[in-house]
Amino acid sequence: MKNSTSLILKNAGQASMEAVLILLVVTIVAIKISSLAKSEGLMRNVVEGPWSSIRGMVENGVWVRHTDSKSMHPNHRARHQSRQGDST
Repeated sequence: MKNSTSLILKNAGQASMEAVLILLVVTIVAIKISSLAKSEGLMRNVVEGPWSSIRGMVENGVWVRHTDSKSMHPNHRARHQSRQGDST
């Protein structure tokens, strides 16, 4: 009986220590993933990628990236009308 009580007292802080170590490892992994994502610009691609085509639609009226849609704006299209006026 005395032997089992001394084992329990020796291992009393083991669960707390393991929890702290696991928390430390999870925190280090999260920081490394966060810094990698920031340096590679992964979130920038997720956020800015779709907005480029939306910006093209808002600015120029076509579902193309805003950098490519400038020449597709309706004001740049050739007009199919007479510039001489009415002949009647």
